[in-house]
Amino acid sequence: DLTTTENHYLITPGFTCNDHEWALTLYPGGCSESRDGFVSLFLKLHSEENTSAMYAITVLDKFGNAEIVKQSAMLYFGSNTQLPNWGWPNFIKRSDILNASKNILDINGTLAIVVSIKEEPTSVFVPRNPFLNTMREMFIDKETADVCFEVTCSAGVKRFVHAHMLILKKCAPMLADLVPDDNEEGGKTSVQISGVHPFFFSGLLWYVYGGEIAEDTLKAHAKDIIDAANKYSIVNLKLEAEAAYVESTTFTAENVLDNILYAEAMNLALLKEAVIDFIAGNGEQVIDEVSFSHIPGHVMKDLLVATTRRLKESKNEVTTDTDMKLMRVSELRRKLNEKGLDVDGSREAMIASLIRSESVGNNATLLEAEGEVNEDENNAEEE
Repeated sequence: DLTTTENHYLITPGFTCNDHEWALTLYPGGCSESRDGFVSLFLKLHSEENTSAMYAITVLDKFGNAEIVKQSAMLYFGSNTQLPNWGWPNFIKRSDILNASKNILDINGTLAIVVSIKEEPTSVFVPRNPFLNTMREMFIDKETADVCFEVTCSAGVKRFVHAHMLILKKCAPMLADLVPDDNEEGGKTSVQISGVHPFFFSGLLWYVYGGEIAEDTLKAHAKDIIDAANKYSIVNLKLEAEAAYVESTTFTAENVLDNILYAEAMNLALLKEAVIDFIAGNGEQVIDEVSFSHIPGHVMKDLLVATTRRLKESKNEVTTDTDMKLMRVSELRRKLNEKGLDVDGSREAMIASLIRSESVGNNATLLEAEGEVNEDENNAEEE
């Protein structure tokens, strides 16, 4: 029988793949980050040598057919015991495993799992620049850290997460500002963190050190990650979690209001655009089922943008690159990123920033041209 006790885990016998030793950690009753009724499954590197790999885990039914397949991105695995195990807190429902009609367990009650691990092939081995791996290895390194975050959630769970002030100043200045200046040279400063679950704060800091958050984790805990990233201004992580939330959410008349208010509160332009698109495409249903009394009045402009864009698309009219008022949020963010400008803002703020940037660029070009004209005139006078 599968235990339902949370955080109770089983470790499989070790196995070798690509000259590395690995093992699976299975939580039949789920881990602390799981939703109720789910089994958690994680892959852990047991070799001394660190590596980057992508992997897939397949659950076979008793006939050898693939019942569920989970695929990871390219991830960093380290021998440091404090580095995260990669996997899925919500891997599969316990009820699906125990459902006899699905034939997942064989006659002996055995769960068959296949693990495929792949490292990037190369014909000639050339080591990569080690900087990123070095940064990741420094994550929560107690020996070199000079900051210790004491993270406590509402349930009283506490975790100590170690960091380096130099990295915080460059990559997470808002977290750096929380560290008092009266630290003695060579000492370690403790900083109290509340209102964020230790799991999400640790993941946020892992991202700051160059780590990646698995797509499945982003989708399963998008709002928690958005809240933490927004609180400490880790913009790229916030936008990654926002994109995962939009991709994994089915918008309905029942959740339109909650999502648009959340988008407004967290300044999530992509989510807001997705909700507005739903409203524009499902007008009759929304009119019948949604009250707009709590929606800010300026949302009307976004609705007009969405309806105008839909009208132009229905007529096969092309929106030009200079027509920013109808441009998609992703395209606005791409243009801002190319110019080295802030990509975290409302649609109106992004457009205003691009216009200012183009205005400054045009003025600089004009001044340069005037300088060339004056130089030509001076040369002509000398002749």
